[in-house]
Amino acid sequence: MSYASGMLVNRAASMLCLGLVMAAVAHAADQFPVDTEFVRMAEQTGEQAVVDARFALKMSHNAGVKEAASRLQSDGIAANRKLLALAVEKGWPAPALNTADPVLDYSDYHFVSRQIRVQQKAIALYQEEAANGADTDLQEFARDALPALERGLISLRSLRSS
Repeated sequence: MSYASGMLVNRAASMLCLGLVMAAVAHAADQFPVDTEFVRMAEQTGEQAVVDARFALKMSHNAGVKEAASRLQSDGIAANRKLLALAVEKGWPAPALNTADPVLDYSDYHFVSRQIRVQQKAIALYQEEAANGADTDLQEFARDALPALERGLISLRSLRSS
């Protein structure tokens, strides 16, 4: 076999593998559309909380904000790790990590306000999955994560009212 023929065979094999992976991802999304959307959205809100919390830890001088940011960061990292492990175990596409930087114009007020919105969105998302998810493991994950999300929201609201 010539070098060019070998390259064509390798390219064809690569395309076949890529096609099989894409078919498996599409099959998982078709089989569990609500759950795969939950995984994507949960990772997105969790990663946003972690990124913002890291930035708040660097920028804030308020002890209460730093405490809330530290808790949001550790809770978010733990939840994202569990979610990634579960997605891998199920053979679902792993959530893509958000590498976006936080808004550079920092203030404690904007951090707290933004995180209240992020937590509210996450709580609604997790409640929906816990009640209506097709996968029992993801339902359990959502139920287990809700108390930390709710504590975070309470903490953030108390910072805003103080």
